[in-house]
Amino acid sequence: MDDPRYYPFHLFAATFQSEDQARQFAFEQWQPEPPEDASPAQYTAWENNNPSWLLVQELEFFLDSDFVELDESLAYVQSLVASEAQKALLCSRSLEAFSHFIIVGDNAINGDRRAPDHAPLRQPQSTTTLTYLGHFN
Repeated sequence: MDDPRYYPFHLFAATFQSEDQARQFAFEQWQPEPPEDASPAQYTAWENNNPSWLLVQELEFFLDSDFVELDESLAYVQSLVASEAQKALLCSRSLEAFSHFIIVGDNAINGDRRAPDHAPLRQPQSTTTLTYLGHFN
């Protein structure tokens, strides 16, 4: 039987100046809804600009926010890894410089913004903000 603690995920590491900055990067951000007297054009512009999500912009994948986690603890991340060999590999990397880890479950990735629908899904990779640490479980 599969243990639900050990779902497959992609792991990224990053350094942010604060928890707030990390959350603004890792999660969707919504601007306040326009007032009731807003014109249809203003409301449409609001809809088109929301949500903004820096993680999606950098990774260039369509993501489901329900399966994205942010954590500061390497110990927590290690607790999500089933394989002792994968845990050892993770421990062997120099990760002290990173302030946060972003866990993107396999079921969070709903498509590739770079490729047409029929193209095979590419592997995630490092970006200017994120260091890709690998696929686990």
